[in-house]
Amino acid sequence: MLRFALAASLLALAVAQMQPQCTCQQVEPCKSGAQDQVMSCADSCQKHVSGMGAPYSSIRSCIMQRQSTINSVVNCQERQLANSCAARPGAQVPKRYPETLKLAAFNEVNNILRRSGLQAEAASFMAVGKKFASCVMKCMNKGSGRCFKKLGCGLALPPDNVLVQQTKQCAMGSGFNTAGVQSLCNCIAGAGVRSLAPLCNRIQIS
Repeated sequence: MLRFALAASLLALAVAQMQPQCTCQQVEPCKSGAQDQVMSCADSCQKHVSGMGAPYSSIRSCIMQRQSTINSVVNCQERQLANSCAARPGAQVPKRYPETLKLAAFNEVNNILRRSGLQAEAASFMAVGKKFASCVMKCMNKGSGRCFKKLGCGLALPPDNVLVQQTKQCAMGSGFNTAGVQSLCNCIAGAGVRSLAPLCNRIQIS
């Protein structure tokens, strides 16, 4: 009886963690909204980077100068995930949680810093980056994230660590390789975040 109750509980949990797969037609409006929302969310979270020593407008300018590269990363990842939505309704997919994806992304950034020998020196910047990224994600969840929640469905995505690696490969292939990230870092350092300057040219993206 106890085994049956345990099995039933596990089955209920498994069922609860599944949801309908979104159709591509359903998610298209949410995707369009997300692309438009990223920078507005970043702007609303600027207080988290205001203490770094440079005006937010200057940091923003460094990022916007690389808009075509960012667009290339987004387009690459969209191609990677082209089959994550369904052509027609009916399939079920596991429910996913943004928090676990965020942890996987931060873990990869930590690994990059560790391989570059910068983990300790960059700790304060990582702390700022985490607060800023968390703020942006929370803002996104109120917009495009809410759009997806209203749909009541999900996408057939790879595991979080695989998704992060795919995104990194797209980023490297689009220009955010070692040279590209060093260039962005030097731009931000030149904008006023002088404590970044000794670190920028030591970053290695691999």
